[in-house]
Amino acid sequence: MSEPAKSEVPNALASRGGHAFIYGAIILGALAIALDFASVDLALPALENKFGLDLESVQWVINGYVLAFSVLMVAGGRFADAYGRKKIFLIGMGIFAFASLFGGAAWSGGSVIAFRVLQGIGAALLWPAMIGMACSALGDSKRALALGLIFGSCSVGNAAGPIVGGALTQYFSWRWVLWVNVPMAVFAMLVTLWKIPWDRTNAARPRNDFVGMGMLTFGLVALMLVVYQVDAWGWRDLRTIGLAVAALGLLGAFPFFQSRTAEPLVPPDLMRNREIQVLCLCSLVICQLFFIVLLYYTQYAMKFLGDNPVQAGSRVVQFMLTYGVISYFGGPLCRFVGSRRLIMIGLISATAASTLLALVGPGGGWLAFNGSLVLLGVGVGAVIPTISVRAIETVGTAKASLVSGITFMCQLAGSAVMLAVNTAIFASVSTQSLKSLFASQNVSLTSSQNAAVEAVFRGAGSIHEIPKSLVTEAGDAAELVTRAYGGGLQIVLWISAALVAVTLALVIKYVPKKVQIS
Repeated sequence: MSEPAKSEVPNALASRGGHAFIYGAIILGALAIALDFASVDLALPALENKFGLDLESVQWVINGYVLAFSVLMVAGGRFADAYGRKKIFLIGMGIFAFASLFGGAAWSGGSVIAFRVLQGIGAALLWPAMIGMACSALGDSKRALALGLIFGSCSVGNAAGPIVGGALTQYFSWRWVLWVNVPMAVFAMLVTLWKIPWDRTNAARPRNDFVGMGMLTFGLVALMLVVYQVDAWGWRDLRTIGLAVAALGLLGAFPFFQSRTAEPLVPPDLMRNREIQVLCLCSLVICQLFFIVLLYYTQYAMKFLGDNPVQAGSRVVQFMLTYGVISYFGGPLCRFVGSRRLIMIGLISATAASTLLALVGPGGGWLAFNGSLVLLGVGVGAVIPTISVRAIETVGTAKASLVSGITFMCQLAGSAVMLAVNTAIFASVSTQSLKSLFASQNVSLTSSQNAAVEAVFRGAGSIHEIPKSLVTEAGDAAELVTRAYGGGLQIVLWISAALVAVTLALVIKYVPKKVQIS
């Protein structure tokens, strides 16, 4: 049975000021997801102490959420387009609120992880539904503005997340990091029920492609598990090999089976659409730059400059604020310059910024470093929301939730894979560089000294923990370790700059000046 048609015209709310309520609902939804995504890191030490979790276990508080969120995104988008965006949004937000409430009341480490996975499932349903709901309720004229508000709210939540999470953990309890989501989620659901019209749906429902959902979900789960666990297991471990083979097999066969399914999860014409392929690549490449900055530069500040987490976060706040401002005004900018041109401007800015960061290194001058981060914020802020605008323009509003789920899946899952690749490159380059630097001074490390130095690159130590004896033998060991770390980061940035430049060339070639609706 179709939902009651509370509004036959999407923009009917405009006459009574209902747009403000729609904006409020989607902003709260985006803010809840972004705050949750960025604040839980600060609660991990408290969780370790409370439940006696080791590092391998506690990382799944984060990984479980990201895994569920990313792999179910496409299915969530398909459900939203088929069964109604408002309905799926309410279901997803209800699951998210439920998991946040009981996750905050968790009684063991395993229960925290389980409720975090459930949070990810809720987020995977509500995110594409939220974007599709905004597009259908507000109409084409305000689509870019709505998406700009969504991504702008996400950037605000990401920037505020570490501060909010740290304050709640320090002054209240780690439980409040999850509980703070509940009132926002409930309020968003009430506003949605009260003010947002139900989708107009046909009586005939499409058949669910459960085989396609299973192939995509389990293929991505296997791939993400390889990414998360390869450091602990090693490449030769049978678990790594088995999961890698499963991921390649399932994901490789997915397009073949989709082309032979009556009502596929992802229509073959969408998979073959070269413009959508390039936009997904663009999403992946630009987002991995986002995570490089948040991971490596905050780590550098804590390891080598002695910052606490709040101080380290403040060193990249100019990047986050610029990203948020540009995302917020992405709608008017998109209408003014066009989606293709705005994506190109963003990619040019990101290429220039990553090149400058590679040139100056992490210890570069104040003006060069901060200017590069502002320029990168312009690039990321211009590209991320505009990708969704352009993709929806290309496929039409009817498939808005599905295509937004696909592009956001590329952001999360693709960025996670790229981050693992970047980490492997960084570790290899920095380790080899450090070995060469020590060899040039005829230094031979003892096992304890080697462990202290490796801890700096693994994330568990800082240069201040390197034994004094090593400093005496090597001259200034801290400086050598700093140079090796910076060298590894510079190589990662050079590779990223090249990838963004290649993506820019692909956008110029395959994304037409005028939108061609498929």
